[in-house]
Amino acid sequence: MKGSYTPLTPFKIIRGEKNFLVREARSDSNELDNIAWGAAEAFLDDVMMNYFAGLIEIPTSVSTAAGFELYQFYCVVFKSCMLSRGRVIVVESLPEESEKNGVKNNIAAAAAWYGPKEDLRIIAVIRAGVLKVLRNYGLRCINRMGDLGKITQAAFRRSLKQRALTEDDVWYLQCIFTAKRFEGQGLMSALVREGFNYASKCSPSGSVPPIILESTSKKSRPRYLHLGFEIIEPWCNIGRGKVDSSGCSPANKKEKADAKKWEGINFTCMINWDCRKALEVENQ
Repeated sequence: MKGSYTPLTPFKIIRGEKNFLVREARSDSNELDNIAWGAAEAFLDDVMMNYFAGLIEIPTSVSTAAGFELYQFYCVVFKSCMLSRGRVIVVESLPEESEKNGVKNNIAAAAAWYGPKEDLRIIAVIRAGVLKVLRNYGLRCINRMGDLGKITQAAFRRSLKQRALTEDDVWYLQCIFTAKRFEGQGLMSALVREGFNYASKCSPSGSVPPIILESTSKKSRPRYLHLGFEIIEPWCNIGRGKVDSSGCSPANKKEKADAKKWEGINFTCMINWDCRKALEVENQ
């Protein structure tokens, strides 16, 4: 991957009898496809994606039309990160493991990072294929993503301001997932710790940038807390009066009438102020 960062030296991790390789993602189309399909499966029931897409029911499989649209969305997310000089790091199930299980997609987990003073570039989003997303979801998706950005930026700015910092001073974990068949093996935690290590090495002076993220998943939130992240209070809300707690829109007239009472989606903005400290605790 091209960018302003020092390339990651690939390293192996072992989980039971399974061997994995942590490395930078390649920019070829096959690799991107594998990452996007894994993300689509992982986020099939994600409440925020349901909200962005304007779905009236949760998709049941990536083989559905909604699943394919989700795959196209994550193609844009990860390709945009690559083109914007972000870091896309993957955990690859080594060939012998994939062959043993007859699995063609060997991407077990992946994470998209943006460093200090780096951000998503509009030209990168266009080159990554955002027009496909617009065709699938319409302008409503872009507007809702914009609303989310305003809410999260306000929350992060309030918190960072207390320490005389801005969003130009932080690492941002935009997206992270573990493929369904590899869940429960600590791969997400391995990717986050790799990010911690990298951020620490990029700050030899001893001043480690904070790391920020948004969490919409009840399952992932405790993992982030375990990794040293704090919840920025109060919790955030989006979609009030438009979607239910699953992020789905009303399906008929009766539900539209009831939707005015719907609470929308509650989610958390989270921050890790000192990832070196989190690594020290982990290594004790």
